[in-house]
Amino acid sequence: MIGFILSAMAAGDKHPVRQSIVDRINGNDASMWKAVTPELNRFAKLSLDEIKGMMGLQDATKNSSRSKPPQVGNVPDSFDGREEFGSCQKSIMDQANCGSCWAFAAAETLTTNLCVLGQGNPVLSPQDLVSCDTADHGCNGGSLLNVWDYIDSNGIRSDECVPYTSGDGTEEVCPAVCTGSGSSTRHKCPVPSTSLDSDLAIQQAVMTTGAVEVGFSVYEDFMNYESGIYSHQEGQYLGGHAVKVVGWGKHFSTFYWIVQNSWGPSWGEDGFFRIVNWHDDMNSSFAIAGGHACVQGPTPEPPTPAPTPPTCNDIAGYCSDYGKSQCADKSYLIPVCLDTCGCCDAYKPSYCPSPSPSPSPTPSPTPSPSPSPGCTDIESKDYCDYVVSSDYCGTIGSNCLASCGCCDDPSACGSSINHALHTWVKNVLSLVHV
Repeated sequence: MIGFILSAMAAGDKHPVRQSIVDRINGNDASMWKAVTPELNRFAKLSLDEIKGMMGLQDATKNSSRSKPPQVGNVPDSFDGREEFGSCQKSIMDQANCGSCWAFAAAETLTTNLCVLGQGNPVLSPQDLVSCDTADHGCNGGSLLNVWDYIDSNGIRSDECVPYTSGDGTEEVCPAVCTGSGSSTRHKCPVPSTSLDSDLAIQQAVMTTGAVEVGFSVYEDFMNYESGIYSHQEGQYLGGHAVKVVGWGKHFSTFYWIVQNSWGPSWGEDGFFRIVNWHDDMNSSFAIAGGHACVQGPTPEPPTPAPTPPTCNDIAGYCSDYGKSQCADKSYLIPVCLDTCGCCDAYKPSYCPSPSPSPSPTPSPTPSPSPSPGCTDIESKDYCDYVVSSDYCGTIGSNCLASCGCCDDPSACGSSINHALHTWVKNVLSLVHV
């Protein structure tokens, strides 16, 4: 193995795995992480081009604009989704010699999201994305924006249905049927996925649904990581890498993220690593462009006639995993687990939020006349933004004509309103804004 490194260096290439980096990292008393010796480093046997080829994230610092996650109360100094949502944790995967990190992090993030939201527990297939997402480039890389757009439109089949075959860098044609076993069901977020544009938004999403996909810039020293809280110290830029955030913590005054990688369970800290925030390491720029995840559960479809939805309930699938006694210590549970935390009882615990006033009944609308030049929204901006982002304009958009773009044709926003869905949206907004 050492001979391979020496021969590569003799040929003019500077290999990222080298003893000089290890010595300087491990000899630096101020360093919060340790480097692994080249003899034990799996990447020592790969060429420089092969290592760069694993960095498959394109547009690693490009942000996007979509809806933001719900507020979940106070964010604690530390949170570990591996512990909070232990039943939703799966085995660490290995992308091997393919720049498919973008697909692995997306598939593994959605796997955790759907499990936490109570939408099933299958391990989703990175190969399905590598082979079928034509907006991205398989083993030659992809972007977070593209892959989550693909997931929203098409969903992902299970890893059992489409097992991983691109570890040697080859790309299979998108299969029409399962190449493995199991069901060919496609899984996706019940509502459009969310782009998270800040550290706080990422934390709130991890607390709500267990994981977020983010990106960062990889330098040579990272290829020597063994354990600890990584921050860039030396070496050349190798490329962008996509990973799955599952939590965070603090070491004295230093904030760090807890991250799941796609380099197998024997790499790093049992397949995970810790890394400082981009504020403290502008080179790595970890999560500087935000992240992506499925942070909302399904929208109920009331039967006909529709019953009146409850005004106080749990809105997160994981609430049943907790008891009332845990709510006082885990304040982030309260806004999304009102029933479990006892906030729907006649005599509420002191930590419960004050109830929002019940929304006034919405009168049955008459057929909308041609709009006047002053066409406006009747409901609040938050309400109408939610209606637009959830694609409800055709059902309850008659109170949001301006936001829904129905000023020229009010009938496009429906001739009557679904009162049950209207009330449900009101209740959701009252919960997430406490």
